[in-house]
Amino acid sequence: MAILVVGGAGYIGSHAARALRRSGYEVVIYDNLSTGFLRLARGFELVEGDIADDVRLRPVLARVDAVMHFAAHAYVRESVVDPRKYFRNNVVGALRLLNSALDAGIRRFVFSSSCAVYGVPGQIPITESTPREPVNPYGVSKLFFENALEAYGRAY
Repeated sequence: MAILVVGGAGYIGSHAARALRRSGYEVVIYDNLSTGFLRLARGFELVEGDIADDVRLRPVLARVDAVMHFAAHAYVRESVVDPRKYFRNNVVGALRLLNSALDAGIRRFVFSSSCAVYGVPGQIPITESTPREPVNPYGVSKLFFENALEAYGRAY
């Protein structure tokens, strides 16, 4: 099985790619290298591209069976100062990626969200039943995509 690790040249994505390879999966990394590092993708097939680039994604998605999505802007303070950047990438770009995967017939899609979707939780530890009430644009962008995935899961 081949897995596309989107954002695979970043910290979490590169660790996921290595764990997948150790488990016997074929791994392709897709990253625009805006915050990722070429050295973290060394030893893997790397396709440089943006998650919103349908044309660049199409031939790569045709070769894989699943997508793991780690490509997000992830700085809370920056999201407050420049929410447009966060919604453009973490929502619009992520939806383009999801739609491209769906169009390619891919039904296995793993999303790396964030505890920021919970905002300031009423109790610790946070569980999946904790209300999702983000308090910053970064958390809102991650929650939006969680909601999109839930809708797509029901529909497709």
